[in-house]
Order: sequence, then structure tokens, then C-alpha cells
Amino acid sequence: MRCVIIDDEKNVIEIIKKLLTIHCPHVEIVGEATSCRLGELLITEKRPDLVFIDIELTDGTGIDLIRKLNLDDLNVVFITAHNKYAIDAFELSALDFLLKPISVKALTEAVSKCERILKAGMLQMQMRVLLDSLKNSSSPPVKIVLSDQNSLHFVKVDDIMWCTAEGSYTRFKLIDNSEILVSKNLKTYESILNESFFSRIHHSYLVNINHIKRYDKNDGGVVIMSNNESLPVSIRKKDSLLIKLRIWGETQI
Repeated sequence: MRCVIIDDEKNVIEIIKKLLTIHCPHVEIVGEATSCRLGELLITEKRPDLVFIDIELTDGTGIDLIRKLNLDDLNVVFITAHNKYAIDAFELSALDFLLKPISVKALTEAVSKCERILKAGMLQMQMRVLLDSLKNSSSPPVKIVLSDQNSLHFVKVDDIMWCTAEGSYTRFKLIDNSEILVSKNLKTYESILNESFFSRIHHSYLVNINHIKRYDKNDGGVVIMSNNESLPVSIRKKDSLLIKLRIWGETQI
């Protein structure tokens, strides 16, 4: 697999090169750049399989560059010092991101994920989801791409009943009662799904209000979901849930 690295911090480029050389020797580094302008020329010339690109470059953003190139066969791993950027744009597409300072584990997992994507032949669909997300970043997501150990799952947000925290992982429960375990924490998905009538009802649960059948108010209470399973509501989350349920009810009139 051929890759390029685009970052305006030379030390970051050197760290990535060193980590790839030691831990991913099968990845060939075919070029590096320190700006959007040089990065565009580099990608156009080399047509790599994989691009590591920083979000904030001296002459623009990595988001703008990827949008401009609009290449279906480009696999992108974003680099950022700010988690908010990943939440805003990248999780929706399942294209990975590295949070500075870059760890060996995060880098090798990103490379492995890219390899699985390429092997699965899902890259073109994934890039279309990314670009659609960037074009419509002000609207709640219609679909989300969830990546487990073996597959990419293109899931309608409306088909998600709830999400459960399992340490640093999140388990998604879907309307067909299938489950998908993803290696991102629940807080990440709370930020992504916040505008789609999802509510954090407990430190372990994020639920889709559209799939709540009933709310029982004792103590913090419980919600009965559309598949008749009961989930606990913490006392601290009770008021915010009631507000969201009221807003949701008004939209149904």
C-alpha cells in the first residue's frame, strides 16, 4: 500500500514516517507535503492508496483539500489536535482519524482499517458518504458508517434503537435486533447523533427517541423500547430526556 503524509509540522511527518517504518513496514511512503497546495500536487502526481492529512494547514484545511480533489479511490486518515473536528466530519464516513500526539496503537489500527476497506472494495461508497457528509454538515446524518473488526456497516440513523457504552467501545442495537461493536467511545457518537433525536439517558445508554414506546417515571425511571427491552434512566438525565421527549412530541403533531 502506497501512502503520502501532509502536515505543516515537520516533526509530525517524521514521527509518522518512523512509526510506519517500524510497525507497518509494508506501507510504502511515496511523498510528503507541508501545505494544501503542495499536498494537492503530491496526491495528483502520486495517486496513493492512503493519505495522512492534517486538518489545519497553513494555507487551508485538509477537509477543503479532500473535498476539492473528490477522488473515489482515495483512502484518507485525518490528523487533528482537536477531537471536535473528528466528530464534525469523519466519524460519519468511517474514514479514520489520528488524534495528536499520535500513538502506535491508533496508527496501526488506522492502517489496518484502510487495508480492510481496500480489500472489501467498499472505498468508493465510503468516499461518497464522506463527501455527502461534508456538503451537508449542518444537517443531522441520514446514514452513519460503523466499522467493526471485520466489516463496514452502512446504517440508517433511524434504524439505530440505542447505543451502549462498553469501556472504550460502543455497541449499537439495530431495529432488526442485530448488534455492531465499534472501537469508539459513546461520547463520540453522542456528539454525532445529538441532532437526530438521540438522548443520553444514562452514562451507559444513548437512545433513539423514535424507538421509545413508554417512559416510566419512578426514581430516574426506565424507558421501554420498541423491541420491549427496558433501559434505565439516571436521575441526572431525567430532565433532559423529558425535554427532548416534549420537543419530539411537538414535531409529530
